[in-house]
Amino acid sequence: MEHVLFTQPNSPIYPKDLALLQRVFDQICLERGEDPGSVWASEIARTLLKLYRSGVRDKDLLLASIPRFRTRTAA
Repeated sequence: MEHVLFTQPNSPIYPKDLALLQRVFDQICLERGEDPGSVWASEIARTLLKLYRSGVRDKDLLLASIPRFRTRTAA
């Protein structure tokens, strides 16, 4: 089977694709010391889903598409 970087937009999210998105999300949170339940992590999850829905299926492209830094607001 050929590795696909981009596919049709709005394709169904299959279990293997959901697992990929979860691995990318977990890696981003771990590398950045972010609580997966935080507001910022929710934004990352939404962004990953939007990227997936737009056709991005490659782990490295998904990781590269998420900004490395963010501004933390004082509580």
